[in-house]
Amino acid sequence: MKKKIIFLCIILFSYTTFALEFNPIKAYKIRKKNIFNSPEIIQFFSFLCPYCYDLEKTYNIRKLIRKKINQNIKIKTYHVNFLGGELGEILTKTWIIAEQMGVEEKIIIPIFKGVQESHTLNNIDDIRAIFLEKTGISIRKYDQFWNSFLVKILVQKNNKEIKKIDLNYVPAMLINGKYTIKYSKLEMLFKNHFSKNYIELIKFLLLKNNKN
Repeated sequence: MKKKIIFLCIILFSYTTFALEFNPIKAYKIRKKNIFNSPEIIQFFSFLCPYCYDLEKTYNIRKLIRKKINQNIKIKTYHVNFLGGELGEILTKTWIIAEQMGVEEKIIIPIFKGVQESHTLNNIDDIRAIFLEKTGISIRKYDQFWNSFLVKILVQKNNKEIKKIDLNYVPAMLINGKYTIKYSKLEMLFKNHFSKNYIELIKFLLLKNNKN
């Protein structure tokens, strides 16, 4: 009986501690201007952003969100092109092509690694070569996508969305068109339980009344 009481006390203490520890107010901010008619979750990243690479490599953020968040929630990921000049624009287009082909998981880490670790991806030819190597897609099909009118329109839409949100930093996440997550603050507060609290914060903001 004593063991059961002790066990229940431990559970209660752990839950209370977590409730006190997790203060979501410190880890997000409310935008002054809401973005309407957008997916519930919008993620922004760049292959040229070291922190974006760390989030993907260490926490596998995108997979984590898809696994833990309701599948009915709309999620969109944009690659920004305000970093890296021409290379940033090439990487934006590359990401859009990967999405259209459904090969994001095959190329995201190799491109991050090639850009930031080995420094072997420096131009369009390098990126094209790694894309073809990791996906097994034919040169003909790749070129069709690269030169297609659809991809051109999607690049324009990508850049228009980033401009509309008035974004000038990454990584960034927009929830319900109103709330943005402070990644560095979240990681500082919950260094040892970042992934768990990250998902809890997203769920909290998804359910949060937009009138608040």
